[in-house]
Amino acid sequence: MTRTEARLYHRSYDRKHSKQVVDEVEFTYENVVAWFDSYFEGCNKNQGPIETVANLKQYFTDDFEFWMYTPPAFVSVPLSRNGLLMTFVHPGLHEALRPNYYAIDLRSQVVVVQFELEFSDESTGKTWPPLQASAHYHMVFEGDELKIKQIKYWTQASKEDLQDLFDLWLGCKQKALEGLTTDYFDDHR
Repeated sequence: MTRTEARLYHRSYDRKHSKQVVDEVEFTYENVVAWFDSYFEGCNKNQGPIETVANLKQYFTDDFEFWMYTPPAFVSVPLSRNGLLMTFVHPGLHEALRPNYYAIDLRSQVVVVQFELEFSDESTGKTWPPLQASAHYHMVFEGDELKIKQIKYWTQASKEDLQDLFDLWLGCKQKALEGLTTDYFDDHR
């Protein structure tokens, strides 16, 4: 590994000088865990409305690929970065992502995460039973920033009929896209 490949970088803001500062951090197990904790916090905080989902773009390379090995019928793989971001567009449906553990291969820069997914309808309070999932995150440095280049993803098979969850998911996404389209058309008369 080169010096650049062996480091994580953390961006902070120097308020006194009103500029962004890049702090070099050692590429260690603890720092990778902190990066992923921040990533999952960002996913939980920014999903839903298109305006906040856009904040998640920073975690992925431009040529990112998402390979889902147990997709619902309406998902066609592989997904690009924008395709994955669109799966987070579902205002009114909350998807809690709770990592249980990380297995980190520092040499190959692959992080395996076993986590739990739990969906809830914010308007009714309905919650679906949690599902277990596993993902292999293939990491690269893009410039001086660690990014996700590829995710290989599996979700637990469920005996529950999840069609109502998928219908709500797609309905929330469709409503968000219609709202965005209406706003765009209204602004461009």
